Amino acid sequence: MKLLNGYDRKRAPEEYRPMTIEEAKALRYGDHVSCIANDGTARRLKVNGAPRTWKRDPLRVEIPFKYGMYEYGTLRSMPDDGIMERLIVKL
Repeated sequence: MKLLNGYDRKRAPEEYRPMTIEEAKALRYGDHVSCIANDGTARRLKVNGAPRTWKRDPLRVEIPFKYGMYEYGTLRSMPDDGIMERLIVKL
């Protein structure tokens, strides 16, 4: 998929793909990842803790994140698709 950079919209759209659940499990505190913002552009998030996993459901993953100074949240996996909710990887 092609998305505009949310910080510099004058540049050409860049190519991205959805992050897989296995890639999300490998994330660590302090890693910076790209995500799809509500306005449809690519933005950067900081992983704010270890990915949370479950023994009974290995496809279920939750990743805490921080965006900006005051915004925090959690991204969840979509087990049916095998991908994360909004996380993307630049090609």
